[in-house]
Amino acid sequence: MIMKKTIIIFSMMMLSVFCVMAQTSSWLLNGNSNATNSNFIGTINNVPLLFRTNNTVRMGLLSSKAYLGIGTDAPVSNLHVHSTEEQSGSRPLPNFFRMTNTVTGALSTDGFQIMQLQKNVSLMQLEKANLSILNNGNGLVIDTNGYVGFNTQYPKQKIHVVDNNILITRTSTMASGSTNGSMLFGDEASDNCPYGVWGIEYVNGESDGYGLNFWKTWNCTGEGFNYALFLSNDGNVGVGTNSPQAKLSVDGNICAKEVRVSLEGSPCWPDYVFDKGYDLMNLDELNTFLNTNKHLPNVPSAQEVQQSGLDLGEMNALLLQKIEEMTLYIIDLQRQIDELKTKGGK
Repeated sequence: MIMKKTIIIFSMMMLSVFCVMAQTSSWLLNGNSNATNSNFIGTINNVPLLFRTNNTVRMGLLSSKAYLGIGTDAPVSNLHVHSTEEQSGSRPLPNFFRMTNTVTGALSTDGFQIMQLQKNVSLMQLEKANLSILNNGNGLVIDTNGYVGFNTQYPKQKIHVVDNNILITRTSTMASGSTNGSMLFGDEASDNCPYGVWGIEYVNGESDGYGLNFWKTWNCTGEGFNYALFLSNDGNVGVGTNSPQAKLSVDGNICAKEVRVSLEGSPCWPDYVFDKGYDLMNLDELNTFLNTNKHLPNVPSAQEVQQSGLDLGEMNALLLQKIEEMTLYIIDLQRQIDELKTKGGK
């Protein structure tokens, strides 16, 4: 009997010790003053750690990876935010990530926000402040006016690039693997007119030409065309052509109030015709030349002009030379007429 009582008393004492140990090792809801480095909230077996409110899982931390899910107990990245709430029409409510501090305040209109609305994602600085995306101190800034600056904190235009270039490439032998690209201009932007009205693109091909093409887009008016202006790689300029053969080649008419041609070389103008030592072909020699060649001396033939064109400055000088020579012929003929009159009067 005594042994039985002893066993009962010992059992009750051990139960009390276990209860005390259990109480001293449990976390209290109102804080713990005896926590040590060995204390933690979590699991020691291969199950995730779940956080619930109203008996619904709100966050989950995987057991095998440092993946934390908010709105999901099966995260697929280090931080995975998933929204399951829906608004009317079974459309999901926007998903938000927000950063605020004591300067910005903590209202819904404060701070920095990343928002996902269906499949669209927006990065927003909600207050009047710059939004910067930097890499090793370099990058872009969007200021309070919506101006974008590259390598500058103070952009002065919608796009402001400091100490660098803007490059647009296209697929070509000189830029392998790139895609075609143009700078486009227009007063309308819609699904029907995604290319604006005018474009500038670099072309590099046998059929397109080699250079910078200023072109009129087709999609809005249906009256587009290429090579309104073409700057060739060799420095020549074409209007209506992608293969200019001179500093300026025009495939069409030219209308101008004034055209000035500068001539080089000496002599550049045929005043030498009136020099006393000028060798003027006599009329018999001229007649023989015309019968043989069908054009004036030193003047290009019709075939030469058709094949190579003509130089306006040089041709004007040649025409003036022929006019001056004709003047000398007329003066000489008048002299002969006057001599005949004098002889006939005797």
